[in-house]
Amino acid sequence: MDFFAKSLFSLKNLLASKASQSVLGLDIGTSSIKVVQLRKEKEQAVLETYGEIALGPYANMQVGQAVNLADDKLIEALKDVLRESNTKTKRAAVAIPLKSSFVTIINIPSLEGKDISEMIHLEARRYIPVPISEVVMDWWVFPEEESEEKTADGRKFIKVLLVAIHKDTINEYRKIISSSKLELDKFEIETFSMIRSSLGRETSPVAVIDFGASTTKVAIVDFGIMKSSYSINKGSQDLTLALSNSLGVDFKRAEETKREIGLSDLPEHKEMVNIMEPILEYIFSEIRSVITDYQRKYKQTINRTIITGGGAMLKGLTEFSVKHLSMEVNLADPFLKTEYPAFLGGSLKKAGLSFSVAIGLALLDL
Repeated sequence: MDFFAKSLFSLKNLLASKASQSVLGLDIGTSSIKVVQLRKEKEQAVLETYGEIALGPYANMQVGQAVNLADDKLIEALKDVLRESNTKTKRAAVAIPLKSSFVTIINIPSLEGKDISEMIHLEARRYIPVPISEVVMDWWVFPEEESEEKTADGRKFIKVLLVAIHKDTINEYRKIISSSKLELDKFEIETFSMIRSSLGRETSPVAVIDFGASTTKVAIVDFGIMKSSYSINKGSQDLTLALSNSLGVDFKRAEETKREIGLSDLPEHKEMVNIMEPILEYIFSEIRSVITDYQRKYKQTINRTIITGGGAMLKGLTEFSVKHLSMEVNLADPFLKTEYPAFLGGSLKKAGLSFSVAIGLALLDL
């Protein structure tokens, strides 16, 4: 397994550091684990090391396949990626999957500067589908944004972003992190981390799409605030499986084919592209619905989309996105917010699409 881990690595042990100044961003996905170690130096986030390891072989499956590992195997993989990437710090910020979280926007009556926590707890019971005692809950009041609705006594409503994660989910991650000899410094829903690393100072609504192995996540962000999120149960692995089934080849060969041809417009690739297109059209149909619902609800127009995640590296996906969304589409560049040696610029710009969540987590702590 050591050889396997080393052979997969995009490893850059860049700079010596003091462990106390560094933090790990840890993204445990369904097909791989990504780690990024940053340190703060003179108000800059400095990249020290990063690495990724595929989880498929830990379940006797192929690289790139999404798996559901038992805790002991997941801990083994995590230890391997930490060792191979030569991380030094024990402080870790960890991503919680969007599917294991609850995120919504609620309206509560304005209390004119009074503590609103009690009101939020009361209102949250109407939305969160499990007892409040079973979740860890947080919220954020939208600055100077009021609902047009009013209470019976004429008070305005204010908008609150409500987030909840089941305690069982957090305890499961605590166990995995502790067993890997790390210290859980913070945890955050993956979509927030992805937004932090992928966006700059946007002044108008932007759609951010994260193409993962088994799911595609969509978030609508306005002035840095996530106002809508949605998870689509299709991802880049589904493209590989479709090629495997249609061409009668194993997963490994199908994955290689997907990476080689992408969405090529060459006549000799038409058959393979036709196999993948129905899945992509389904994904983008769902994305368009999320965007349309947001525009209708908030009476705002979205003119730009940012795409990220490992699946975003598919050749031709940007052009496909422009065609199906009818708007400007750009690839994210998460490593742009970190300092690193100039000679790594090209490789990090490409790798950043896979590391957007891990980088966002590390930036959270810094």
